[in-house]
Amino acid sequence: MNERTKIVYKVKKSTGKTVTIVILVLLLLLSLGYIGYFEYMKKQDEKPLKKDGARKEMYYSEVDQLLFQIELYNEVFKSEYPILDINKIENQLKLQFGILALKRDENINNYYKIEDLKEMYHNYFISGFQAIYEDIECHVGDDALYKLNNESKTYTSVDTHEHGGGPSMDTDIYFVSSKIDGNHYIINTHILYSNYCGDTCGPFSGYYSSYQNCIHSKNLVMNTKRQYHEIKDNLPITTFTFIKDRNHFLLESVQIKN
Repeated sequence: MNERTKIVYKVKKSTGKTVTIVILVLLLLLSLGYIGYFEYMKKQDEKPLKKDGARKEMYYSEVDQLLFQIELYNEVFKSEYPILDINKIENQLKLQFGILALKRDENINNYYKIEDLKEMYHNYFISGFQAIYEDIECHVGDDALYKLNNESKTYTSVDTHEHGGGPSMDTDIYFVSSKIDGNHYIINTHILYSNYCGDTCGPFSGYYSSYQNCIHSKNLVMNTKRQYHEIKDNLPITTFTFIKDRNHFLLESVQIKN
């Protein structure tokens, strides 16, 4: 008896479904990889900068800003250097600086509000700097230079003085070096003092390395600015230390190293 031939039908697999599954798996893996990479980068951004990776050199614009501020400090505080505690500065000098800063920064003249002075202190000195608000006295002891109205909390200049504004002295700043140490911005300078005037001004007597030497015409270091490069290695270093707070550099101390 002849056996019937069995015909086996092969079931043809659908290649389309396989390809789709593979593509979906690859997309899933890529998505997971992207998410993982994104989270990793986010965590890296949140990490603080290592000390070795922090910037240690100042930009030119930062040095320029600090030298401008030092000119203002010198104009009022040069007789006080070194300053290890800014709150130990004589109170009348603190008030004079507030007026000077308002004139320079805000072009304000004659009427100076206490709140405006406080804003200047906030922009120029570290937190904790304080002043006692009182009349700003004349150096010869006659009528005040600036009268304080306690009701309006406003200073007004007094124009009845027939004499000059008091002793004066010029300062020349020479940049030596600078560095950044964490949040501290440190700038080293040479400061030379000249043209001291009391009630009257005498003939120019040269440049001195300290405020007191200039007053007493003692220990002259040079006669003209052209001599600076010859004597600079023998000059004391005046170091100004600032703390940066957003866009402001706040004075912390002034030190002198001979």
